[in-house]
Amino acid sequence: MTRKLFRGLFLLTTLIVSFSCNKNPNPEQTVSHLQHQDWSEDVRDGLNRFMDDCAGMEKAYVVFDFDNTTSIFDVEEQLAIHQLETMSFALDPEQLPKVLATGLGNAPAECDDWIKDISSAYSELYSDYGPFTPKGLDETLLGTLHSDPHWLEFATKMRALYDKVGEWASVDDSYNWILYWFCGMTEKEVYDIAYASHKKYSAVNTSVETWTSPSELNSSVGQVSVSWTKGVQVSGNIRELWKCLDENGIDVWVCSASGIDQIRAAVDAFGLKEYCSGVLAMTISQDDSGLYTNSYNYKSGYAAVPTSDGWTKGSKATGAQTAGPGKVTAILNAISPLYGGATPLAGFMDSTGDFNFCTEFSSLRAVVCFNRANRKITDGGGLIAEVAMYEKETLGYDYDKAKEAGDTFYLLQGRDENGLRSFRSSNKTLRYGSSEEKLFANQDNEAQLAEMIRNKYTVKQALDTYSSNFLKSYSGYHSK
Repeated sequence: MTRKLFRGLFLLTTLIVSFSCNKNPNPEQTVSHLQHQDWSEDVRDGLNRFMDDCAGMEKAYVVFDFDNTTSIFDVEEQLAIHQLETMSFALDPEQLPKVLATGLGNAPAECDDWIKDISSAYSELYSDYGPFTPKGLDETLLGTLHSDPHWLEFATKMRALYDKVGEWASVDDSYNWILYWFCGMTEKEVYDIAYASHKKYSAVNTSVETWTSPSELNSSVGQVSVSWTKGVQVSGNIRELWKCLDENGIDVWVCSASGIDQIRAAVDAFGLKEYCSGVLAMTISQDDSGLYTNSYNYKSGYAAVPTSDGWTKGSKATGAQTAGPGKVTAILNAISPLYGGATPLAGFMDSTGDFNFCTEFSSLRAVVCFNRANRKITDGGGLIAEVAMYEKETLGYDYDKAKEAGDTFYLLQGRDENGLRSFRSSNKTLRYGSSEEKLFANQDNEAQLAEMIRNKYTVKQALDTYSSNFLKSYSGYHSK
């Protein structure tokens, strides 16, 4: 039995938690360190000091977001494209309008027009190519399908409506809504679609694609266009980091706002499973036959725990949607009890959805923000990027100085979004299509950082003050 399987099996029960999670510190233990040269030097040094400090500790674990953190770009959004391109659905035309309307009762009246256009196009496609199944259409039919104006109408407006839901309500609502596309499928069917998508799009170079609905079709909304980024990746740096953490006795958990089956498929597809202790992610309800329905249900949300032959269900419910403040709740409900109430030692993030769990826990010794270089001052990723540079350049923090001051050590890791996507030995990011690296989204970030410097803010003052610009719910820096 492998050490990871041994640990994973123990994490399934609270009766023997102390044995599974408590590690015996060994002063003679050789600590595994990061070696890759395409880490930003301060990030590599900071994480290596973190592992020096925490290797062999009792109840030691860290938590990673997945999309745009563990992965470069968003696996769930890329999966939506794969689902549309292959027509991997389990809905008949009569079911689709009700599913698309789920949770959109407060959307503007135009939402009905969007659903009408999408449903009409789907009915035409179903008549010509259906019935659709989770396996998708045969490869021989896809060329014909993609030249069909009804497919372009359907695919364009489905993807565009996802963006609209985020605008009309919130991204939390759109995270739920896009999961309802999998209604009528089993866990395995969703996993299989996701695994195929992750493998397919990790092997293509980054591009930005645009779909435009056909002008010749009569529609209520009219002609629309939507652009999306093609390609996903988990860099070798992440595999190196997870491996080092695992070898140093520090458990690795994921808490994601993508679907649970989609993320466990990603952990498998990108070769991370042997280093992973478990995944918390979004869950929708299942009927008595095990088929997904159009209802989000956090009460049915449990960790997915890796085993030698697949995945099994964890022992504690998340009790919340795994986004924003819900990530804090989910960690406290489903991970912390397995470690005798201990909270994470480090967090890994990119955006507002991760801000709470990467700032509220007083146990956090380090946080790495993966720099998308488009996060504005009204986004948690933008503020953490500023704080990371404030700690580095103004407060003069390294890992030990931050710890001595009682602060979390915030670090900013740059990436290269071009080609097959990778990290850069810089805090700055080379965004897709650009030859000039960027640190921040715009001058507003520079101005806010300058204000921190001018006011001589503490880390707490900076985070508590500026987070009020974009958070509805925040307990405060190091409040938990």
